[in-house]
Amino acid sequence: GMRPRGVWPSEGSVSDEVLAIAHSLGVQWMATDEGVLGRSQGIHFSRDGSGRLPPDAAARLYTIHRYDNGQSVMNLLFRDHTLSDLIGFVYSGMPAEEAAQHLMQNIKNAAQALLDMGRDAVIPIILDGENAWEYYPRSGREFLRRFYDALQRDPGVEAVTASEAIERHRDFGHLASFVPGSWINANFNVWISASEDNRSWDYLYHARNFFTQTAPRASEAQRKLAFEELLIAEGSDWNWWYGPEHHSANDRDFDELYRKHLSNVYQALGATPPDYLAQPIAGGLGRPSFAPQTAYIHPRITGDVVRYFEWMGAARYTADHRAGAMHGKRFLLDAVYAGIDENYVYGRLDFAGDVPETEFALVVNLESWAAAELRPRRALRLDAIVQERQLQEWKVSQAGDELPLDSCEARAHDGVKVALGRNFEFRLPLSWLLATPVSSGNNSAAAASVPATSKLRLRFSLWQKGLPVDALPLEGWIELELLSEADLMAMEY
Repeated sequence: GMRPRGVWPSEGSVSDEVLAIAHSLGVQWMATDEGVLGRSQGIHFSRDGSGRLPPDAAARLYTIHRYDNGQSVMNLLFRDHTLSDLIGFVYSGMPAEEAAQHLMQNIKNAAQALLDMGRDAVIPIILDGENAWEYYPRSGREFLRRFYDALQRDPGVEAVTASEAIERHRDFGHLASFVPGSWINANFNVWISASEDNRSWDYLYHARNFFTQTAPRASEAQRKLAFEELLIAEGSDWNWWYGPEHHSANDRDFDELYRKHLSNVYQALGATPPDYLAQPIAGGLGRPSFAPQTAYIHPRITGDVVRYFEWMGAARYTADHRAGAMHGKRFLLDAVYAGIDENYVYGRLDFAGDVPETEFALVVNLESWAAAELRPRRALRLDAIVQERQLQEWKVSQAGDELPLDSCEARAHDGVKVALGRNFEFRLPLSWLLATPVSSGNNSAAAASVPATSKLRLRFSLWQKGLPVDALPLEGWIELELLSEADLMAMEY
């Protein structure tokens, strides 16, 4: 094998002290996020609507910096946060070829300012871990193949290793010190800011002090085992899951494992662990919540005032604004509601805060399904364009049809309503989805040659500049049972 020449440190976390340790170990380069460079130089890397940086900011970011404080020397690369996040959070929701083309164009857009100066641009794109690929079809293989093929075909863009870039680079930037931070907001708040974080660090501090005081009197085997448990507990991932920022389905398991490793430090050295390690560190856990429809609804579609009782009985999906293993997700949507009555399907989307100021599009996908069928019976799409917090246009179309069923210009159906105010609301005829509520006592549908539509599925998404930004539900759909009101109210949940 080959000794590594450089490293993206855990969580992209760097400081003068970390660079000194890396220098002493022979590390030649390290990489972290553009935010650390921005904080160190007192600037913010703000991009225009096309994702381009101003020339001066591009010249600062798209180069290699030489760090030299008189004792430690290191080559530093600062990743393009925006391009990296496009891969991490956006392209998984786009067709692979379109996503690859978009990334290539954005790389060339980013580099253009330096090319205009007659300089090469070094554009680091770095993901902190493999988490993004689980959200791509086939783990991102098609996207990566398309992207690598585009790289091979474009003579103006070359993929190189960090060491190769350093060897060929000219016009290095220079740093004598910089602000310590990680790839997340150029600080360490994810790991230290919440009461749960602080309590877990306190417990680790006490265990470390106990080891320091007790290990000299223990046997070599005891010291080795206790030290191994201590090193496990010092990993950054434990505190990733404490506090309000992140969660997974295994939060309780992580909490229990962390406390077990700390307890093992004491036990390995022949002592009884403190009583507080028997109690969970994590407090109440936020979760996305879903409630099914329990009664027919007949809300007025205005978008202005949420009339609580008009939406009582609707299916509801409330977002969980804590991220999982992937940090950086933008949350613009807070909750969605959906329901039916005898003739219509209704939907409502609540924003997380005010309606966004920047132009965006809302898309509502609706599908009707019959039992045991492999494809939806009918698929509709509601598109709405919002500018300056005003609904500018909307249309409802059937999959595969060029002409819309209705739009803000045509208004061909009196029963169709779309509105935006404090929230976004709509009403569409069930007949457009080949859907009619069926009573459980009605056997005519079962005897029919064509199975009756048994459920509807809905999904809401928000798009900006042609890219998906947020969606509810993030995975799957809201499902509505096509039942009579009496049967809905009789359901046991």
